[in-house]
Amino acid sequence: MTKIIIANNLHIDHRTHQTQIKLMTALTAAFQAGQPFTTITVKQLCLDAHVGRATFYRHHQDVEDLITVEYLIALRRLSDDLNDLPSATYATIAGATITTMQQYPLLPMLVTWANCRDRVIPLEVGLVQQVLTSLDVQHGHPRFIATYLGHALHQFADQLANQQPSLSHLAAFRLFVQLIPNVLQGPTVPAT
Repeated sequence: MTKIIIANNLHIDHRTHQTQIKLMTALTAAFQAGQPFTTITVKQLCLDAHVGRATFYRHHQDVEDLITVEYLIALRRLSDDLNDLPSATYATIAGATITTMQQYPLLPMLVTWANCRDRVIPLEVGLVQQVLTSLDVQHGHPRFIATYLGHALHQFADQLANQQPSLSHLAAFRLFVQLIPNVLQGPTVPAT
């Protein structure tokens, strides 16, 4: 029985987490109101969230960083869920991944809106690398595979978030297994 063991080094204290929630609520409200991202200022965001600017800058360098931290929180949750799997199979990993995607449906849309894909893709790639390393998946090009899967997972999450009507967990799972390669198995093409 294979287990995933991923070190989770993200620790956010209660007060900081409450501040993150307030800021994300204000940012999400701006997104849902159709406000262009380029018009959002730290000053206005802090006013809307009832958070001081000094507090904002204590935890974030800019507004895009707020989304990046939220992505880290979502990936931490996924890491915890993967660590808790009794057995790591393609199906159980896919199920946990889809569950996390469906728990954070606005996150991929916020990334597109803020044009900060270059900040979150490396986080996804890093998690994929940790999973593949933890499962001792041996392929000739681990960085290439992790990068491909990180991009594919981000695209899948983005399409899942934008799908109307929303897909059920089972429908999303069926699409996932059709579109995201199972690299836990050995190669299915003949060696040349």
